[in-house]
Formats: sequence, C-alpha cells, structure tokens
Amino acid sequence: MDVLKHKNDTTHTIVAEYNTRIKTYANKEKKVIFHSYSNLKGYGQEKKKNSLIEITEEERERQRKKNLYRTKMNIVDLIYHNGLKEPWQYFVTLTFNPGEVDSLDYDVVVKAMRKWIDNMQHQNPGMSYVMTPELHKSGRVHWHGVFKNVPNWNLVQARTPGGRLIKKNGLQIYNLTNYKYGYTTVSEIQNQEAVSVYVSKYITKDLIDKAYKKRYWCSRDLEKPPIEYAQLDEESLTIFIDKYNVKDLVEKKTENSKSLYLSLNTDFTSNLNEDLV
Repeated sequence: MDVLKHKNDTTHTIVAEYNTRIKTYANKEKKVIFHSYSNLKGYGQEKKKNSLIEITEEERERQRKKNLYRTKMNIVDLIYHNGLKEPWQYFVTLTFNPGEVDSLDYDVVVKAMRKWIDNMQHQNPGMSYVMTPELHKSGRVHWHGVFKNVPNWNLVQARTPGGRLIKKNGLQIYNLTNYKYGYTTVSEIQNQEAVSVYVSKYITKDLIDKAYKKRYWCSRDLEKPPIEYAQLDEESLTIFIDKYNVKDLVEKKTENSKSLYLSLNTDFTSNLNEDLV
C-alpha cells in the first residue's frame, strides 16, 4: 500500500505518486479518499516553474474549486479533530458597527478582529479558537467561529427589544460583552462534527477570489489529523469495502474520473495490507 516514488530528472526532487489519502481523527475514525487518478507529492519546484505559464479560464476555475474544497476541509479537520480531544464550548458570530469599524474594508476588519483575538488571549491564556470571515451580500464582513477555554468571557442572555429571551432550537442565545465592535451571538455547541461542517460553509468562492487573503484564523495549539498516503487499485479497495460492510460511502464520477469517500472505525491500513497479502 506504499506510494510510488521516482526522481524528477528536471528538478532532481523525489516525487511520490499516490491516489489515496487516509486521515485519522482523535477518536481513531478514519476518512479515506480514493481517486481513479494519481496525485504527486514533492514537486514544489516544478509547480513554481509551471505556474509562470498562462493557464486557461477553465483551468483557473478548476483550481478555484480545488482551493475552495481544500480550505473547507482544513477548517473541518481543525475543528473536528481538536474538538474530539477537548470539546469546543461556544459557536460565535461577530459583526461590526460601521460607526466603529469599516466593515466594507476586508483588511480593516481583519485588523480589528486580530486586535480583539489578541486581547482575549491575554485575558484567557489557554484560549483555543478557529475563526473564518463571511462575505455578506451587502459587502460587509462578519465573523463566525468556535472557542473553548474562555473563563473570563462575560456572557449575558440575549433578549428581544421587548425583553423576551432569544432561543434557537430550544437553546439560549447569549451576547458577549467582552466584544465592543458590534453585535454578537454566542451559543453552546451540542455536536462537534456538525459545527465543524457548519463553520466551513462560510468559506465561499468570493472569499477564495480575494487574492493572497487569509481565509481562516486559528490558535497555534491546534493540530491537524495525521494523513497517510497510498497507491491503491480500485478492485482491492472495492473488495475491502464489501468485506467490512462500509456504510458511510460516497461515490462521485465525472466524464474522466471517479472518486470514493468513505468513513470507518476499523484499522483500515493494517486490514487492507492483510487483504492484499
């Protein structure tokens, strides 16, 4: 199940060829992604050289979709993997009062958000977070994210102008008085996996199209799940799927390729190696 390796005669780098990625989360759950085509690792210099070549609009759109997917998955991995280690406490939405911050200016909003994050980390030294911007249809920027280990946050129950408590799906919504730039909503997280997907949905093509702009922020204490790479044939993978009665399986096809996405709790790598012997 090893990757295929060879030396690139042009760049003299070792190139690893693979078509399968196996991602292992903190609860030992594995996410397996198989493609009918191969990808390469270790050809960075060749990519930089080829990046100078003008690409077609079709290729540019394909790259845009790839960047969008990669960013979304990075957010899902960070939130889910670290939420399994220690659960996230709060889902937070931050908005900006135009009188305080020009929320139409992405760079200005980022600067204000970073200043607030630094202040919160000073007040809560063990704070962990993942934050991502939302480009609203109005052109204004909002922020959404998850937090934990914030003992010095001051949360008050959110109420309507008439004084009624604000709840969503039966859960109380809070306001965060430690935030002075605008309106906030805070809710207690009930499902670690669901919130990881929910936060990633705020990453859109409009954000990807902002050249050289950072797409999400996270604390330095977070880890991504380890990833193994392999070169598999589809027949062996199909036999494995049938043998272990894999339930969570998604298949996607295009005119020229096929991809399989599966989740399982069994020891995928050792079991598959045994089946291939």
